[in-house]
Amino acid sequence: MKQRLATFFVLWIPLALAGLGGGALVEYWRADDALQRDGATLHRVVSQRVDQHDAHLTSLAAVLASSSESSATFRAVVEAVQRFYPRIAAVELVALDGTTTVPIGAQPASLADFDPAALAAQIGDLLPGQAATLASRTGAPFYALVKRVPDSGSQPRALVLVIDAGLLTEPESGLPGNAARVLQDAKGTVIARHGGVSIDTSVPPLSFRKALGSRSQPMVLTLTRKPALAELLPPALLFGWPVVAGLGVALLLAMLRERRASRRAREAMRLHQHDARLAHAMRVNTVGEMASGIAHEITQPLTAILSQSQAGLRLARAGTASQEELTGVLEANVRHARRAGEILERLRAYVMRREPLPQPIDLNRIVSNVVALTRRDLQERGIALRLELSPLAPQAKLDRVSIEQVVHNLVRNAAEAVKNLPEERREIVLATSVDGGEVEIAVADAGPGLLEADLARLFEPFFTTKSSGMGLGLPLCERLVQAAGGRIAARNGARRGAIFTVRLPALAAEPRIAAE
Repeated sequence: MKQRLATFFVLWIPLALAGLGGGALVEYWRADDALQRDGATLHRVVSQRVDQHDAHLTSLAAVLASSSESSATFRAVVEAVQRFYPRIAAVELVALDGTTTVPIGAQPASLADFDPAALAAQIGDLLPGQAATLASRTGAPFYALVKRVPDSGSQPRALVLVIDAGLLTEPESGLPGNAARVLQDAKGTVIARHGGVSIDTSVPPLSFRKALGSRSQPMVLTLTRKPALAELLPPALLFGWPVVAGLGVALLLAMLRERRASRRAREAMRLHQHDARLAHAMRVNTVGEMASGIAHEITQPLTAILSQSQAGLRLARAGTASQEELTGVLEANVRHARRAGEILERLRAYVMRREPLPQPIDLNRIVSNVVALTRRDLQERGIALRLELSPLAPQAKLDRVSIEQVVHNLVRNAAEAVKNLPEERREIVLATSVDGGEVEIAVADAGPGLLEADLARLFEPFFTTKSSGMGLGLPLCERLVQAAGGRIAARNGARRGAIFTVRLPALAAEPRIAAE
């Protein structure tokens, strides 16, 4: 569970952060696009306004040329301009020396914010009809638009419009509350500033900068804005994306686990089928090796049946047989026939290829069945088989044929280990026992034992200590025992020989005395 959670977070955290980062970047681009549109709109509006200033100066200069500065017509035009265009704070007629000759307008503004010497120099540099701007010397958000008009006598004159730059850059439709507006002249002097940008550098500020198209007022408009974190990470993105990413990662991991489980199941099925085919082939091969012993086992009951039948036939022909005698002959034949049938049934169950069928069974019965199948072969090779069966019936739930095959293979290996020993040492011991929650089958021999280096590799496929072995018997035994929920192990005996043990989970039942 911890491994799954660790994998989930390792995938989810980078994905969630990447998604939030990507979403924030998209929102940043959207905000920048919106600022560029707002900036272009405000630039167009400000450009129109400064063009109006030029038009006003042209109109005032034309009126002034046809009348004096004190005429009612000139004053009416000035008042109308200031009434309809509040950003024009004042209209002044200035002589070359920079002194105010005639205050013009309903609310004339002082030129105290402007340097008289600079104003006089600006007028002196202009030709009649030319216009230029002059920034305030006090930093107030005003600038003077100066236009040279025809001289009056020997004194050059200029019309001066004092422009409120704050009102000039005021947007018609509004801007985001944290947007800053800056208007600079051609020299870079800040004429007006509205708002400011946070010094926080975690998010780069957005910026719009463009020069106005006016020749008389060559100023630069700049908009800057710092997007708020909540704007870059709206609630739908901040909370929605991690949830979606988490669900996606969980679904992906579930799909991967399902694929791995399916792959493992297919592999297990393939191995199971392979083991079943191998086990069947080994059983068929074993039956071939046991053919003479099986034939001998079947011959015994068949010979007894023949003998009993001949005796009964003689009695019947003599006419002296009683009913009890004939009944005894028939009952003996039935017993011998059943014995032969049991031998054939064990052989058929051992050879038949079928799916494992776990069922409760006594390990003593498994050992007895193996003894019945191997006794004749061991006798012909001069090998004694000694049984040490537990008086308590060691019960386990398993597939009888599979475990019989394991025990039979261990007995064959033990026989191979003692076949070249002196006859008095050719002995195999088969034992069963109950140990707590487990039952055990042990196969011991009196052979030379196993090398320490070989003990660790006995159950590796294709590892064998026999000159003609394939190294598949013990690995198959291990597979069959593990399929039954048990384990198989090997060790050397205390004095000599090897001991193989098969331990299986005991059946949850009260132990009972084994039947004879």
